[in-house]
Amino acid sequence: MDIVDALVEHHQVLRQLSQQAEEDPAAFAEYIRHLVVHHTMEEKYFYDLFEQVPAARHASLEAVNEHHIIELILKDAEGFPPEHDRFPIKVEGLSEYTNHHLDEEEMEVFPMARQLLAAKDLAALGAAFQEAKENLLNVRLPEVPAGIDTSGRSAGRSVAAGLGIGSLKK
Repeated sequence: MDIVDALVEHHQVLRQLSQQAEEDPAAFAEYIRHLVVHHTMEEKYFYDLFEQVPAARHASLEAVNEHHIIELILKDAEGFPPEHDRFPIKVEGLSEYTNHHLDEEEMEVFPMARQLLAAKDLAALGAAFQEAKENLLNVRLPEVPAGIDTSGRSAGRSVAAGLGIGSLKK
């Protein structure tokens, strides 16, 4: 599968996850996990190289800038608890901007890539993207152990005190 096909395939997953996150706040974390992995790997295995093609530079820089805007919207949404009455609006805004970005890539950037890059290069980039994406999506961090006291009020040393930051809490 070449890079364009791999990206479009993952775009479909992102669209499904965004719709799920709009309907169920519990799906938000999975949507964000896929979105962050997608943007990171898309920049590494596509845009960092595609922007070196003079005819594609502007489109590449614009797309990466849109990734940064999406990250800002994402950070804003992450700041709201899922039960907050504004949370669904934040998720909806993130979904709308992200879907606009995905559509633009598919209609403008990816056809340009097919014209400007060799098929063998597209295939090599696709394989690298797929492998990296699968590796990253399979990484699961363990939960923080229950019972960890971060208040700094226990008789023993707290996590914060043990890290030398207990004095920063006032």
